Amino acid sequence: MSSESTAHAAPLTSAVPTSTRSAEADPNAALAAAAGQQPLRAVVVGAGGMGRWWARVIHDSPMTELVGVADLVPGMPEESIAQSGVPVPSAVAVGTDGVDLALEVGADVLINPTVPVAHHPVTVKALHAGIPVLGEKPVTETLPEALSLMAHSELTGVPFMVSQSRRFFPQVRELRRFVAAHGPTVLTSAFFSLFTEHEGFRAQQQHPLLRDMGIHAFDTARYITGTDPVAVTAHGANPSWSVYAGDATVTCTFEMAGADGTGSLFVYNGSWNARGLPTFWNSEWRIGAEHGSATWDGTGAPVLGTEDEERTRELQSALEQALATPEPDQIDASIIEFATALREGRTPLCEVHENILSFAMVEAAVASVERGTRVVIDELLEEARAEAIAAEVDPDARAIMQGWGSVREALAAR
Repeated sequence: MSSESTAHAAPLTSAVPTSTRSAEADPNAALAAAAGQQPLRAVVVGAGGMGRWWARVIHDSPMTELVGVADLVPGMPEESIAQSGVPVPSAVAVGTDGVDLALEVGADVLINPTVPVAHHPVTVKALHAGIPVLGEKPVTETLPEALSLMAHSELTGVPFMVSQSRRFFPQVRELRRFVAAHGPTVLTSAFFSLFTEHEGFRAQQQHPLLRDMGIHAFDTARYITGTDPVAVTAHGANPSWSVYAGDATVTCTFEMAGADGTGSLFVYNGSWNARGLPTFWNSEWRIGAEHGSATWDGTGAPVLGTEDEERTRELQSALEQALATPEPDQIDASIIEFATALREGRTPLCEVHENILSFAMVEAAVASVERGTRVVIDELLEEARAEAIAAEVDPDARAIMQGWGSVREALAAR
């Protein structure tokens, strides 16, 4: 997609958030509230596998209407539209530049599931055109580019949310509630093992597991425990039978801290190389806290435990009741959160400022593997800021980054 800048335009129907961040939308309640409301007109940029999934979700959701699909490859937009389920495919516009197409059809939002290298130029152009963006993870290809996007979001005031789909499982929400009532945590672990032989760019990518899967577990850990990363020590492995050029097996130990400074550990073990006894894509979890512990197999109901057996039975019963009613999850719930936040004028969950530390965990783990040493998150963030300032072509965005006391302070201020 083109990275050409456009002039500032008035925001479309989705307003700039005017309130502080709040809890995410309840998917079923949000769907009920949306009944009879005009859906947000959405353009999807990128018509590959993820783009096609998004096209189906956008069409199926009462929150949105698919009005355009863009891709650089001829014929791909039409193929994406044909499989989306829209009753009249010819009524959906197509193009090669998603932002230009969104402006042409008067879209309210842009959905950006392009390849990571395109995330920065597409999002910058959309923000400066006044179009709110819901982008696929990772936020962009590099940490300096992610900080640049954070600056452009501040410069334009246009909402930019990153779709961290794992946050939107109801089990994850219930684990967060349990920890909030029984924390702080001391040790959290996520174990992922699924023999997978990806082709394409992942086969040649350095650190494919960390860059593809790590972000899911790292963001989920932050959300469940209410902690943020301080430092990481990580090690990678690439066995002789691996089809990957880079390490597809990794172990990471993160030092985490809560808002009150309470320290804890988060350990991630992941592999695409081991055969047999696979986990689910969500990993297997164990969370140890001051007043209770929880486990989750990644698909069913979490198992809760405290020292009081009666209290444990009550908690488990309440959790299972909360999970008894089906609700949208993954990107179906992500679009509900985005649309609802825009309508309510609040900051959506996974807004770019909130997402930066999850992405920084990935890049810090990569740096730890490559350097063979412990990596401090704030030091990595400041290294990335210096690179971002040097590379930034927009003087106003550059000035914003230069004005941050520190990246951590800039994140906390939002």
